[in-house]
Amino acid sequence: MAISYPLPLPSPKAFMPWTLALLATAAFSQAPADAEASKTALPTKLQYSSAIGDYRAYTDQPVQSWQQANDRVGQIGGWRAYAKEIKTGVPVSAQDAAPANDPHTSHHGGGKP
Repeated sequence: MAISYPLPLPSPKAFMPWTLALLATAAFSQAPADAEASKTALPTKLQYSSAIGDYRAYTDQPVQSWQQANDRVGQIGGWRAYAKEIKTGVPVSAQDAAPANDPHTSHHGGGKP
């Protein structure tokens, strides 16, 4: 019958030379402070621009009939026209837009008579 005993742990003094060698290697691998300072040039003029400098306060829009508003959206091309307007930054008018081909016009009673 074999009895095994756990091996004794080495003393912390045995790890000291390896620890010092590792720290010395890390210290020598860093670039000198003067080399980094010469690479980065500070800006000669500081500029500040406010995050809310272009803020426009909310203004109420004139109230109109919901039916007229829906007709207007349909004339300019629906939500796709609004998405294109956001992407390009150019407002879409009813004259510029092509008629919308809405596949859902036959749903719930169809289009307008």
